[in-house]
Amino acid sequence: MLKTLIASIILLGATALPLQAQRQGPGCGPYDNCRGQGGQAHYGQICTNNRRGRLNVRTGPGTNYRSWTQLSNGQTVSLYDSTMGHDGGGYRWQRIYLNGREGWVRSDYVCD
Repeated sequence: MLKTLIASIILLGATALPLQAQRQGPGCGPYDNCRGQGGQAHYGQICTNNRRGRLNVRTGPGTNYRSWTQLSNGQTVSLYDSTMGHDGGGYRWQRIYLNGREGWVRSDYVCD
């Protein structure tokens, strides 16, 4: 019985990490090479502040562009170049391709 209790505590502790333990961005900063090698994409993971969080994929680099879908926290995406937003918000945006369509996500929600 004691062994079962200890094993349960260990397993529970390994799967229930506190929110602060999750790696957060900053993704592609101003000095990072976000283009990959030879024009190839590299891959990153969506990292929101909430385990069940979702991130808007926009038609352009800024909140003034329309959102056309959302990505789930933990989802892997192919990353291409990045740019500063066109909305004056001061955020860097990462270009992605999803199902053959170009999209933009805030790079501080992308973990490499």
